[in-house]
Amino acid sequence: MALRFPHEIKPVTEEEDLILKKYYKGYSRPFVRVGAPGYLSTPGYQDHAEDIYNLEIRPDDIWVIPFSRSGTTWLQELVWLVNNNLNYVAAASEPLNKRYAYIEHVTQKSDAAKKMPQSSRPEQRATFESFETLPNLPSPRYVKSHLPLSRLPPALLDTAKVFYIARDPRDVAVSLYFADKLFGYFSDEVTFKEFWDLFKRDLVLHTPIFSHVKEAWEKRHNPNLFFLFYEDMQNNLPSVIDKVCNFLNKAYTVEQKAELARHLSFESMKKTSTYSKLSKGENSFFRKGKSGSWVEYFDDAMKEEAMEFMEKNLSDTDMRFPVVEI
Repeated sequence: MALRFPHEIKPVTEEEDLILKKYYKGYSRPFVRVGAPGYLSTPGYQDHAEDIYNLEIRPDDIWVIPFSRSGTTWLQELVWLVNNNLNYVAAASEPLNKRYAYIEHVTQKSDAAKKMPQSSRPEQRATFESFETLPNLPSPRYVKSHLPLSRLPPALLDTAKVFYIARDPRDVAVSLYFADKLFGYFSDEVTFKEFWDLFKRDLVLHTPIFSHVKEAWEKRHNPNLFFLFYEDMQNNLPSVIDKVCNFLNKAYTVEQKAELARHLSFESMKKTSTYSKLSKGENSFFRKGKSGSWVEYFDDAMKEEAMEFMEKNLSDTDMRFPVVEI
């Protein structure tokens, strides 16, 4: 029997909905908040929250479930290659959006605009598979989601291997700002100052970010959850590769792992990834790939706001984002 979705879904306030529809175009129904943290979601999510919650998990599934723009693509490529015997030929012939099912993306489409045909260009498609087609995919299945753990199937951590990568929210905000403009969620006229105000007020999709990260942090000792920081991948990628290999019970030579590290370098990913074709000025899918660059986009007042934002949301947890070694 299907499980009842256990979290309350309710419309945002009228004031919030007016603000959201100023930026997110093409939505007719109210945006919604989900659960006690009030995760912001598109109107269409409520239609399928229970379907996603009731997805059947297979023991050989691999799920990558970070908050958006936290290093998802980097981690997906690492995990897929480690689990597929470093098959670079197969990785080059099939883009990540084909190798991984992005399960909730179809729930994010606008409900007022006309349905557009899927692009024939792979880099312009967010995914080829969703929660609707996931049950029909052959094993092993690779799954991507930006939903927090509490909104995913409850058997997930008891059954499958799950990866979560967390990144300094200030860097996430900058990366998400440019990505949302690249993918057309926000117009080019929106300033980063406007976006930052929305982000810290939890008026950007999937926020609040700290609740999202803390859910995974609290489960980090689960043997089926691999929790890591984006900053750790920057500081010591070979060490992260070793840990991922151990987690997936894969053994490779020193030379093989060194080649994998070269393949996963930002410069290499930017050249070889299908997503590298997505570019519109500074609104490119691969921008800088480094932590700490948020300071270039925050004025003094925003930096002070960001410090208060971080301190407030870290006050009830022992989680701290690592400092990137220069």
